[in-house]
Amino acid sequence: MGFFKDIQKLNDQGKELREQYPLQQQLANASASMAQANQMMANMAQGAVASTNAVTNGIPAVATITSARQTGAMMNYNPVVELELLVMMPNGVPMPVTRQEMVMQLHLGRCQPGMRLNVKVDPSDVNSLWIDWATPVY
Repeated sequence: MGFFKDIQKLNDQGKELREQYPLQQQLANASASMAQANQMMANMAQGAVASTNAVTNGIPAVATITSARQTGAMMNYNPVVELELLVMMPNGVPMPVTRQEMVMQLHLGRCQPGMRLNVKVDPSDVNSLWIDWATPVY
């Protein structure tokens, strides 16, 4: 008799869980999470195109990190970090830029406020920039 009581108890617990967490709500949450992930991937792809354009047509500049925070997302086991940068244009005009960037774990130590990074900036669009993580700023 104990076996059948345990099965009934598990059945009751499953029913209780289904009432507390309805399937429609779970599906809605999953759909919202997927939409958010798709949007982030689209933004990252757009940023990659802009970075490629900045590398080929960009002018060298120096950016100072004013803020950095992890988004919680990972790409290829590397964190995606939201960076707020102050880009000092060659003509001396500082331009604020906010972007999400996949940062290799090797370079995470450089994602600190106050750190300076070499960048290449598209002269027609300051938000299109490429960050040179490997070369230090002197």
